[in-house]
Amino acid sequence: MSDVTAEGFECSPIFELLNEALKDESLKKKAIAGAKCVLVISLKNKEGKDQSWLLDLKKEGSVKKVDSVPKSDVQLILKDGDFLKLAEGTANGQKLFMNGKLKIKGNMMKATAIEGVFKQLDPRSKL
Repeated sequence: MSDVTAEGFECSPIFELLNEALKDESLKKKAIAGAKCVLVISLKNKEGKDQSWLLDLKKEGSVKKVDSVPKSDVQLILKDGDFLKLAEGTANGQKLFMNGKLKIKGNMMKATAIEGVFKQLDPRSKL
């Protein structure tokens, strides 16, 4: 279990995959070039517990689990299950947003770039 895993969150494996993918220098460079932002993903699980992750796709190319929400370019706020669907590509970010299931604070344009970055970093999509 890595330091990006949060107990009780279905999407923890997604953050582990991102963390692993960002260890690859060429993938890290692509992710930073594609996003150019600091992203905070704040999720609520089925038990009502909140957890946030900080994705630095501006300088470091890193993923960290954080207890409080730091300053960022964009923050995505949604339920754990909805984020899992979004990350797996079975949910559409715009539809989640329109239906009130995804809240975005900060730079809306940066938020739209994130979907492409997830696709690049997801090792499962290359199978």
